[in-house]
Amino acid sequence: MLEVFQIRNYALIDALDIEFQPGFNAITGETGAGKSILVGALGLALGARASADSVRNGAEHATVEAVFRVVTPSQQLTELLLEAGVSLDDDLLILSRTVSSDGRSRAQVNGKLVTITTLAAIGDELVDLHGQHEHQSLLRVECQLALLDAFSGTTEAAQTLSECMTRLNKIQREIEAFESDDRDHARQADFLRYEISEIDAAALTPLEEKELRSRLHLINHAENIYTLANTAYNALYESELNAAIDSIDSALNALDDLSEIDAQFTALRTQVAEGRACIENAAEDLRAHTCHVEFDPNELDTVNARLSLIGDLKRKYGSDITAVLAYRDKAKATLAGYENHDETLDTMRAAHKSLFASTMKKAKTLSRQRKKAAKDMDTQVMETLQSLDMRGARFSTQIETTSLCGNGIDKVAFMLSANTGEALKPLRLVASGGEISRIMLALKSVFADQDPVSTLIFDEIDAGIGGATARRIAEKMVLLSTQRQVLCITHLAQIAAPATAHYAVIKFTEDGRTGTRIERLNGKQREQEIARLLDGSVSTVSLKHARALLAESTCKVPKKKKGSKKQCVVDL
Repeated sequence: MLEVFQIRNYALIDALDIEFQPGFNAITGETGAGKSILVGALGLALGARASADSVRNGAEHATVEAVFRVVTPSQQLTELLLEAGVSLDDDLLILSRTVSSDGRSRAQVNGKLVTITTLAAIGDELVDLHGQHEHQSLLRVECQLALLDAFSGTTEAAQTLSECMTRLNKIQREIEAFESDDRDHARQADFLRYEISEIDAAALTPLEEKELRSRLHLINHAENIYTLANTAYNALYESELNAAIDSIDSALNALDDLSEIDAQFTALRTQVAEGRACIENAAEDLRAHTCHVEFDPNELDTVNARLSLIGDLKRKYGSDITAVLAYRDKAKATLAGYENHDETLDTMRAAHKSLFASTMKKAKTLSRQRKKAAKDMDTQVMETLQSLDMRGARFSTQIETTSLCGNGIDKVAFMLSANTGEALKPLRLVASGGEISRIMLALKSVFADQDPVSTLIFDEIDAGIGGATARRIAEKMVLLSTQRQVLCITHLAQIAAPATAHYAVIKFTEDGRTGTRIERLNGKQREQEIARLLDGSVSTVSLKHARALLAESTCKVPKKKKGSKKQCVVDL
């Protein structure tokens, strides 16, 4: 609900702070006092178009700020706030708008700058302003369908159908992508076959490259290996001058003699003998290298060719042989998917067909429920319009069958003929301010349980009516205000009298300048204002009539009939 509304330097208003109350708030005042200024300022806070002309003469900028208490935000409002990066602070939502004298405008929600489009979208979820076409949720086609679903108890079914359509559209996009990629897939499949064949033909093994490079190293150093191995062998075993084995043999002979003299040399003799055996084994190994060190010249070409092949494959498919083999496995898996293309496509088409059939069945069931509920809803709206002195009015929920979409197969539009003999037209085309206010009051009464908008503002609702009709409008206002906050700008005492809170808009002149202020009326002030509304003056007769009207204006709101879920309107 709207708790506080602040205005600074807007039109004739210098500074104005209003605290509105829950329930029914009536706003009255002399013609030209500035009631339309109040509505215009509120519209500005809700995202209406700004104009430099609205800035008070002499001021640099005009500012309006509306403070709303939002205990249970609608899903749409929650999504809008999330998208804008705005969070509720103690259930409060503050909509601010500043218009400078050069026409520039700035909007904020809870102190965060937002676009005017975002501000208007948030405003649509908080307020319905009737009397002009801004901020009237019931004029939006998407809202009309949602309200019909709420009225008929099919909201959950509609949500389920929407989810089915989301899945159906996803499958359809996948099928279309699959079909459009056929030629590309054929070309890719041929190329993958070539790549797989090339890798398989190479018959790679994971450690092959390391082994080949080791073998190449030996081949490239074969001559040096032979020379060094032969030198080492001769030094150890074959040298005629000073072979190591001969020197060790001499040492062993000496140690044999020493051991006979002193047994402590026996251990040393054993160690030297073991060393001789090691040297003899090493010499034998070296001799073997000198015998087998020669390489086939063709082997060098073979190894180099193999390494070149591996290098080519690595450049194409991976950093090493393991990566090349992994690429081959992945290519085989992709190729298998391409080769199963027809089977996959058939499976996808079958899934689409099955889901389409079940979704269409849900849509037809939903459509029947909507059409059945629409007849009951139309009757209730018609009865309410009749009670509001629109006896020639006709209301009809038009439901056209369309192609299956997220909303089902129904295109819903609220149609109205305000006067006898006029054709039914879409609700948004109804132009008369007074008529549309009464129509909206009727619709809001019917949709009181379903409509998520918590604050309703009615302007010009009393245009061209009086007497009994005014009383019936007041009764509807009272009934509606038990579930919503209602603000009504009126010239009729019958409508203002039963209000929970009564405000008067007053024009004044001070220091040579005209201004507008608003005051909450209580006691005698309210009696005098009701008297003025009754006959244009405050007299003994009009005051007596005003007191009587105020005394009898406490309406008792009847309860709904037991077991009735749809019945939202009760005539008082």
